[in-house]
Amino acid sequence: MTRATHHAAGMTLVELLVGMVLGLAGAAAMTALLHVGTAAWERAGESAEVAIEVAGAVDQLTRDVRVAGYDPAATGFTALQITASDRLELAADLDGNGSIDPDSEERIGYRWSAASGSLSRVVGRQSLPILSDVAPGGFRLAYFDRDGARLDPTDPATGAATRVVTVELATATHGPRPGVHLVGGARLVNR
Repeated sequence: MTRATHHAAGMTLVELLVGMVLGLAGAAAMTALLHVGTAAWERAGESAEVAIEVAGAVDQLTRDVRVAGYDPAATGFTALQITASDRLELAADLDGNGSIDPDSEERIGYRWSAASGSLSRVVGRQSLPILSDVAPGGFRLAYFDRDGARLDPTDPATGAATRVVTVELATATHGPRPGVHLVGGARLVNR
């Protein structure tokens, strides 16, 4: 066996070490790339979850507004019992008995707490948090009459004159996770 033939049949220790170093560097680069991709995927998932929660809160409020004022006994109660820029209470005679039961789903309210940053749906006397981490000033309601004119929520006549309610809802931004901002609205079907 000649020296040239022996060299072609195998690898030297230096070549083996260089190959291992290159392989480890490639594996380290792939691990770092996988880590960055996984972190981005998790952030996107968190943002999507928040967006779904905000959309669900806006959807629930608009469904409740559409039902507000349901009055099959024609007793003439006010559909919107309380109107404020950050609070709403509405009523509907769901069982058709001519009165509003304050302990049931016939009286529903929405309240934002600045202290906790949470939005609650109050059904009867039970408060149910529906969205946390609402940004300061991130829950705003607006009221409009049948002609589209904006109404003053502090005016006692606003509850009876309102035909459309809009809601603006925004969550706080935390680090790399952006806040979510959504606007919606509904017409009172029963007024």
